[in-house]
Amino acid sequence: MARQTLNKPINDEYDRRFLDGLCGELEHRDGLNFKKGERIEANGGDQTEIVLVSANGTKYKIEVSDAGVISATATI
Repeated sequence: MARQTLNKPINDEYDRRFLDGLCGELEHRDGLNFKKGERIEANGGDQTEIVLVSANGTKYKIEVSDAGVISATATI
């Protein structure tokens, strides 16, 4: 996701409407991030992938079959 610049109010006057919008945007963006200790579920139907990086920098995509077999495939 690309970064987005939030518009500053004119004359640096921060009114309640601007602050409410800013807080709402921050809460929305925060909700898109993973948190420490959070359970992560990747649904195969939405193209989400789990990629782990080894110590030498090789990237591996983790997949699970309908039988529960876990596999790792080197990826770019």
